[in-house]
Amino acid sequence: MKIDSQAIPLAYSIAKEVCQGTLKPSVGVKKLAFEANMNVNSAADYINNLKLMLKGRRFQRTLNYASMDYFLDKISIDYGQAFLRKALLALNQHIVYYEGIGKKKTTAKKMRSLLDKYKETIDSPEYIVNLTQLKLNIETLENFLTSTDELRVISAQKLIKQGICYVAYQVGNELRFAPSRYLGYKGNEPYKYLLDIHGKETNKVIADILDSQPVESPDLDKLYVSYCTKLGFIPSAVGRFGVQRKFWQLKLEEDFPSNDDAIDGFPEGKIVERTHKARERNSKVVELAKHNFKLKHGRLFCQVCKFDYKKVYGKVGDGFIEGHHTKWVSDMPADYKTKPEEIALLCANCHRMVHRKRPWLTMENLHLIIKNNKA
Repeated sequence: MKIDSQAIPLAYSIAKEVCQGTLKPSVGVKKLAFEANMNVNSAADYINNLKLMLKGRRFQRTLNYASMDYFLDKISIDYGQAFLRKALLALNQHIVYYEGIGKKKTTAKKMRSLLDKYKETIDSPEYIVNLTQLKLNIETLENFLTSTDELRVISAQKLIKQGICYVAYQVGNELRFAPSRYLGYKGNEPYKYLLDIHGKETNKVIADILDSQPVESPDLDKLYVSYCTKLGFIPSAVGRFGVQRKFWQLKLEEDFPSNDDAIDGFPEGKIVERTHKARERNSKVVELAKHNFKLKHGRLFCQVCKFDYKKVYGKVGDGFIEGHHTKWVSDMPADYKTKPEEIALLCANCHRMVHRKRPWLTMENLHLIIKNNKA
């Protein structure tokens, strides 16, 4: 696929915007085709290839050597080794596909040389040796789950969804779950060791650290399914390869510092709260919701109590209002695209009150509560 070398950074930049959801695919294709002076099919291939590389899935259309080299280098810089490994997995699948489509023996020597080049930059996996390292991996998994980056969320959810053995860890009144085949590698991130990961070996390591073997438990399995459902995905009836899930149990004396900001007291727990708030921090959607609201009403104010930050705080309050996602997180898969009309604009107090009750208070419910209390 031919492209001017100076246009390669532009192709990556636009493709990245599409992958992050800040640019619609159709708009990205037209923009790249116009600015890089290429046909729309080639533009679509560049965008689609980056999307598949970040997901670790095979792509069929071949980029030239310079483009692939640039894409792999930027993925490593922008996303880290976790996603570079996925990109290399996708490239390897592409090479196998490409070499198998011709009647004559087709080789992809240049692509294989790139594969070897970037494999050498990846750390070899080491097993964890203590509880501190295991807990660090748990915290990293939680941060991926509650990220504003859709790709990170999907990667973490996939790991939790497809495991066999899990550490069921208790934090206060909450029970959370993390898969052994991820936890057992030192300094891990979801899919960092995608090409090497194997639960059989990590199970031995975790069993030594926790001084116990994982066991089947119908009660824990039900709680695991409930945990997944609250996070917005449905696990299979049994573990990977049709094997019944097994669990270790671990009690943590204190929560991770990254959960300190989860202060609204969601009954479903801090991870669900952080996941929901990550959706609410989608600045592009919230800004669009604020823009539409201002066009309609001329100013920004709380949709429940009518509080106007600009009126009270002057310049410093101009444009400030919080966005509340009216759709519950369990009803939204990780790749769900929030619509501006699903964002309610609330002051900080009303936002906190909405989150406190199950089912959530609607805007009308909260408005009526305020009205009755004033009376």
